[in-house]
Amino acid sequence: MNRPDNILAYDEMDLKLGIKSSLPHVKSTLALAILLWECSDHPAELIYSEQNGDETVMASQLEQWVIAYLADICEEEHISPDDLINGLNQNQLFKSQMEALMVAFELVWKLAKVNFVDTTKAASAERTGGVRFPKKLTYSVNIDIIHSVISGNESAFLRVLLAWTGFNVNADPECEKTLIYLLTALSEGAVFKLSDGTKDVIFNQNSIYRKLLETSDAVDVNGDKEAKGPLRILKSLLSEGMNPYLQYSNGTVTIAAPNSEKIEDYQKRVDTLLRLNATKVIGLEDLEADTEGIALDDLEESRINSGTNILLYGVPGSGKSWTIEHEYCKVDSYVERLVFHPDYTYSDFVGQILPDVDDEGLVTYKFTPGPFTTIMRDAYRNPTQEYILIIEEINRGNAPAIFGEVFQLLDRTLEPKKDHEVVYPAGTSEYGITNRYMATVIYGDGGHKVRIPSNLSVIGTMNTSDQNVFTLDTAFQRRWNMRLIENTFENVRPSLANAKILDTEVTWETFCTTINKLVVGNRAKMASAEDKRLGVYFVHESDLEFDDRAISPDNDLRGEYNVLLKAERDGNLTPEQKGRLYDIREALKKIRKFPEKVIKYLWDDAFKFNPEALFDTDNMESLEQVIRTFVYSRGRDRFKIFKPTVRATFYPDTQA
Repeated sequence: MNRPDNILAYDEMDLKLGIKSSLPHVKSTLALAILLWECSDHPAELIYSEQNGDETVMASQLEQWVIAYLADICEEEHISPDDLINGLNQNQLFKSQMEALMVAFELVWKLAKVNFVDTTKAASAERTGGVRFPKKLTYSVNIDIIHSVISGNESAFLRVLLAWTGFNVNADPECEKTLIYLLTALSEGAVFKLSDGTKDVIFNQNSIYRKLLETSDAVDVNGDKEAKGPLRILKSLLSEGMNPYLQYSNGTVTIAAPNSEKIEDYQKRVDTLLRLNATKVIGLEDLEADTEGIALDDLEESRINSGTNILLYGVPGSGKSWTIEHEYCKVDSYVERLVFHPDYTYSDFVGQILPDVDDEGLVTYKFTPGPFTTIMRDAYRNPTQEYILIIEEINRGNAPAIFGEVFQLLDRTLEPKKDHEVVYPAGTSEYGITNRYMATVIYGDGGHKVRIPSNLSVIGTMNTSDQNVFTLDTAFQRRWNMRLIENTFENVRPSLANAKILDTEVTWETFCTTINKLVVGNRAKMASAEDKRLGVYFVHESDLEFDDRAISPDNDLRGEYNVLLKAERDGNLTPEQKGRLYDIREALKKIRKFPEKVIKYLWDDAFKFNPEALFDTDNMESLEQVIRTFVYSRGRDRFKIFKPTVRATFYPDTQA
């Protein structure tokens, strides 16, 4: 069945309250934008200008359309085609900076978006140098509203528009008044800013109406500092008589005499419009499409309740991450993964206030959400989507400090819970916390209590051998469903379990099982010995592969390697020797993977305090010697690094 998609979510508009660009002759500029749309068969987007030296002029194709469309009026008014185009090319639509046009068309009348044809140019590209670049208008439905009025008496309204653009034509005063009233109504959503001593006043035309009706005194719209952005446009439109309810003179506004009896009712209608436009949807200012138009209680009604907190722990390489991927993450789950480490902080996790440079080059400070706040926002706004935040190595960072007050949110409800007439599904945070920065990002309302939604799970992993990094206290751990990942080969893929370690004939399963028995039996010398075991996924198949290029003709790889290194140092390498040296180096890179990963761990960590329990310390005095012996030996001799009883376990058919 063919049904509509979810509505689109749009970026918020920058109000550009600080832009210094001015737009004189506002009425003329608006008139031309409307006129061009009428002449070009009502397009959604119109490239209206092209380059002419450092200036822009009307696009050639558009010139022809304008001349043809206005031919009858121009003939009656004795306006030649050249005079028509030359006159229109003097319009501020071609002369003004991009940003001034954006303020008027996008923020005051919402008639169209203004962009450069070259989309790589910044909006500020015309601020200096006096050069203008080709632009395009992407019209809004406000142009359709205007057209619905114009089409009732097209010729008369076109004359008004031509008159506004500066041509001496006869225009019907009633049609002109109609257009002014219409454009005033379309501008009522515009926002302006003026300076009042040390503070800024953010206001709209409704603010002026209310003040005039309250006091009957003239209202100052100059402010104490230079006018910027939309305020400049406001002063221009008022001075050109484009608000029939207001009279403007020297920076002050009074009620226009003809409408003194009508302004009160008009103000009430404007107030109603603004209230309707200000309607919030579940308190959010920038909703995602999936939740647009859904009330808060409906949002929670439709929310899935898969959320939980799970902490997987076990020895390094036991398969914690593998378990998360295969048992907890579904195909359609949205997964975010991050790693805690000693330098990771609350600011990294939740968010922080950082400097931000706006389009004017001014530095402001804004809250920048971290991954936890971001995924909470996304999960909140998409109630039927499962979200999973994976925190790897959770105990390698100071988890209680990283979570901060968010720690309280880990308490989850086991049953639906009603709070302020909203029923939250099971799996939602039991208690809400106050954090205006998070609340503003997640709900669009800084006063909203923050809760983890029931469709967001938090899954952590912890290596038990790393408990000495940061300890997770009982209060923290009890808020998680703990799960030990058993270190067993029962379900390990055969390609890994049965893979032989290089050319030793010993499989990874045999090696790992044998060593782990020794680790566990080492309790007397080391606390929590079982945490030091080798995980079944401690290595990958590629770490175990043997490279035949390491086979030396005289069974003396190290000797052959040293001879080639000396020849290289002396500059005497033959092409054949150079190729052989390359092969040995590549083979050694592969052979070193296993000892550098596994043997080093056993020496430095698992048997740190009594290496003699595993290694042949009578002949191996250092890790360097252990690694060197393993790398340059062949076959079974690689395990001569271990004491004889261990080697006998690997090779029960021979004498150690």
